[in-house]
Amino acid sequence: MVYIRPAKALRDGTEFIFKTSAQLKERHHMEQITGLPGISEERLKEVEAELGFSLPSELWAYLKKENKFEAGEWQFHPIKDEQYIKRTWEDIVRVNSTDTEDYPDGFFRIATDGSGDELGYLLPDTKTIVLWNHEEEEVFPVAPTLRAFMKQEQQVEESAMRAEDFLQTVMETGTVYGLSKLKQSGWAYCPSNQEESDVLLFFSTKEGARACQTNGWENYHLIRLDLDVFTDDWLPNMIQDGLYCGLNWDAGLQGLELNPENVLEELEG
Repeated sequence: MVYIRPAKALRDGTEFIFKTSAQLKERHHMEQITGLPGISEERLKEVEAELGFSLPSELWAYLKKENKFEAGEWQFHPIKDEQYIKRTWEDIVRVNSTDTEDYPDGFFRIATDGSGDELGYLLPDTKTIVLWNHEEEEVFPVAPTLRAFMKQEQQVEESAMRAEDFLQTVMETGTVYGLSKLKQSGWAYCPSNQEESDVLLFFSTKEGARACQTNGWENYHLIRLDLDVFTDDWLPNMIQDGLYCGLNWDAGLQGLELNPENVLEELEG
């Protein structure tokens, strides 16, 4: 199954992918210190009374474990806690009591990414996670449940680190690998989830490429490309043909669909 970030089209925001490993580790550290102690059932019931409706069951369960938690770029609105009043001032009740006219009726905001986009539920549906895109002023479903959304964000983070590892490794080794049905044609690809196009797969190591020699690719040849051939020939041709790059996808064919123009800029920068 091909996986791309569900919340935003990566072809318009691939800078997310090209954070250095140090930046990703730093963000992980920030996530660890952001979380606050979980909220008691008594306090959650008080919040429900303030909101005038019951909290979605999955959100309730997460808040019992941890207040003010994060998933990737998304910061979940906390429950106000007097012990941590400064860090929980912009709580879920306050957020959903302001600027309500700017959002669709029934949109219950639970998280923000700082760009103006919001994550939430479109009540009375308390299962499906939806995204409010502030530029298009529309709501889009992004995950069937909160648990599924959290898993997706974890996969995105892992995919981003694999893409970053590809860039660092090929710049050090000067070599790119791939799989091809024939030695001169038939490069391994997957249909794009973004539009009617394809994603060509590339790897930074032989082992990564060989791990994908499954599901019909068992007899594909391991192909080695010099980095200058990849940057001078392959990427420009992919840009012209409207194709996407899949860098260091895993054996389950999960990874990020990247604009080859952005990949070229990173490798030449």
